[in-house]
Amino acid sequence: MNPKLLLFLFLLMHPGSYACSRELSCGLDTIKHHQKKRVYTPHVQYTRSHTKGYKPWFDDCKFSNRYSLQQRLKQYPFTQATKILVVSYAGSDDNSPLNPSHLDEQHLKGLVIIKNRLDYSTLLEIRTANDSLIRRLTNIIYNYDYKVTINDKNVAEPGHSCYNPHNAFIFLDRQGNVIDYLEVCFECENYKSMHDKIFIGDDCNQKYEMLRKCFVDLGIKHGTQPSSRRK
Repeated sequence: MNPKLLLFLFLLMHPGSYACSRELSCGLDTIKHHQKKRVYTPHVQYTRSHTKGYKPWFDDCKFSNRYSLQQRLKQYPFTQATKILVVSYAGSDDNSPLNPSHLDEQHLKGLVIIKNRLDYSTLLEIRTANDSLIRRLTNIIYNYDYKVTINDKNVAEPGHSCYNPHNAFIFLDRQGNVIDYLEVCFECENYKSMHDKIFIGDDCNQKYEMLRKCFVDLGIKHGTQPSSRRK
């Protein structure tokens, strides 16, 4: 019998077969070309918590021991600095609760660096970092990461909008010139550097507390007390 006639008779007896075969084909095509994708709006800051499957404990700090001390000291600015100062100072905001009422106008200028020279007269407390603290600081920056890594290039860490710093690590060369500084605001959990070249690494939950203890253990009190930190 003619094959075309056989096919015609088959379709007459099974009217849903042709429709089903087309629906199956179209269904596969729909899955292929219309997969549900995560849509990002440019003006919205998506934090790690927006990521599918996120848990709060993902952001806990974990010691990775990824970089040795020698490797850490080869990073900027540690490779250039011959001395690191650990300092505190009054904020530039006169109304800040952290600014003692007895401070004069000079101290209220905050951290002052002019032509790479540090103005020591505005500082409240000054300590010099020893080898132990440098080892500790570089570990905090380079070897403490998020407990769980989220591979999502669209995730951003917006940080906090306030910024009223009172503490900093100052990196000096042999001539006493300021190479750079890492300024930290424990009240707002934020930081900045002079040339935007120093970073604290992954901003995991305990990192600012670890940095705070670097100051506290050297006897730095201003800006590091529990009442000065964001709750």
